[in-house]
Amino acid sequence: MDEDYGCKVCRVLSDHGLEHYDERLLDEWRGSNGQRKGYRQLARWLNVTLLRREMDKVGLSTLGDEAESKYDRLQDEGATATEVASMLEREGIDIESLQSDFVSYGVVRTHLIDCLGAKYERPTATDWETDAISIARDHAEEKIMSAVQSLERKGDLDASDDVAVHVDVEIECEKCQTRVPLHRALRRGEVCNCEPVEVKQ
Repeated sequence: MDEDYGCKVCRVLSDHGLEHYDERLLDEWRGSNGQRKGYRQLARWLNVTLLRREMDKVGLSTLGDEAESKYDRLQDEGATATEVASMLEREGIDIESLQSDFVSYGVVRTHLIDCLGAKYERPTATDWETDAISIARDHAEEKIMSAVQSLERKGDLDASDDVAVHVDVEIECEKCQTRVPLHRALRRGEVCNCEPVEVKQ
């Protein structure tokens, strides 16, 4: 927590005159304008915004992805980050102060949930999504059953006549290794706070 502020994001937005960005952060987090951004994406977006504003102030070009490119290079380790930081310093940007204002995804999460009291209303899965999952599961069970019956006929598998095949789909987060059944993830509306996720059968 920053003294006199709810969190670091509160302080940074206030210092840069960006208090109105709270609404933008909420919209981006909820996906109000299209694809929803996760906490890491929001942290990067806010940090790039801070860098872009400083570049504009000193007359550096921000056309295209100039700000994004320089921000990513600042996050590198070694000579690349040092070179970019030195160039920005020479152009009149207080790079040390700016980098100290860069926020992490954890602070963004705290800001949204604790400071703004935000809640994400997850949309209900549409019919095509539910149908696609059911069709894929049924198809997999049918194929596996055919293979099991073939193995039985070859004598490679001993099973009773009423054997059944059940396919469970799990979603796993590659970052924190959280793994949950798909039906449970859909019921509670999340896997974890990390992104991206991959579906495994």
